[in-house]
Amino acid sequence: MRWTLWIVLGLFPLVDGHPTLKTNQNSLETADAALNHQSGSLNSVLHLDDTEKAALEPTRVDPAFPMKELNTSHYPATRAARVAQHYLNYHHGSPSKWFMVHDIKKASSEDIPEVGTKYHIQFSVQEQATKEIIGNCTAEILFQQTEEQSAPEVNCTCDDLLKIKTSDADHALYHHIKHQPEPMAGTDIPDSQGNIPKEMEPLWYLGGIGASFIMWQQSNESTLYNMAHVHSVKQLNSENDLLAFEYVVLLHDMVSQEIIHWHMQVAWNPTQGVKVTQCHLLPKGTMKQPSAEKHKI
Repeated sequence: MRWTLWIVLGLFPLVDGHPTLKTNQNSLETADAALNHQSGSLNSVLHLDDTEKAALEPTRVDPAFPMKELNTSHYPATRAARVAQHYLNYHHGSPSKWFMVHDIKKASSEDIPEVGTKYHIQFSVQEQATKEIIGNCTAEILFQQTEEQSAPEVNCTCDDLLKIKTSDADHALYHHIKHQPEPMAGTDIPDSQGNIPKEMEPLWYLGGIGASFIMWQQSNESTLYNMAHVHSVKQLNSENDLLAFEYVVLLHDMVSQEIIHWHMQVAWNPTQGVKVTQCHLLPKGTMKQPSAEKHKI
């Protein structure tokens, strides 16, 4: 009789379900929902340390691709900042205003699976004509994983960028060139001694702004470009308010130490800014000869 009673009591959970197990399952589901809610809300995890934050990350985030702090003096940070410089120059530069990276304050990167690598940069720039420093610039640069070369995606902002006012200088230069009896032209800027005549500086700057477009478009995680030389420049006839120039520029890739030659046509006026209308890479071992004599502004 005693064994029969134990057997009957033991069968009750199988017939009615295990109440303790059922309660635990509900608790787990509730906890999972709360965890997902927490991991999706930035404000709810700000007080946690890095280990706790990682534990709350959604499962779609691969922990093998975390944000990495970069040494600001090393190549990856320098490369990303240089791309931001090219982007900034093409969108905000002029024959009177040309920016160079002055200092990299902070840099990090994140690898995004099947997309590419995104760099986060905090830096300052120096305007080359006035030597004025803009100290608070931020940029995100995404180098995409593609079979063919594609321009990095850049999002860049600088506080106080507009305080460098070159409108008067740009308008004065524009009207000066417009009223010249002969088209402007120049060769070998800088010269063999590294000198740039004062009257050639606007053409040098304009070439640098145009070349910034090419260097931005051609940059990847294995390049580091700067413009080394203007082989030739001449003013073209224009039927509108834009001034047009034809350039052959030499670009230096500091990684491969290769010097490459690009032909480009650049249009500019003070209100519409700089626009590269044509550009193409010149074959190795060839150099397009200038088609006009140097004419000082």
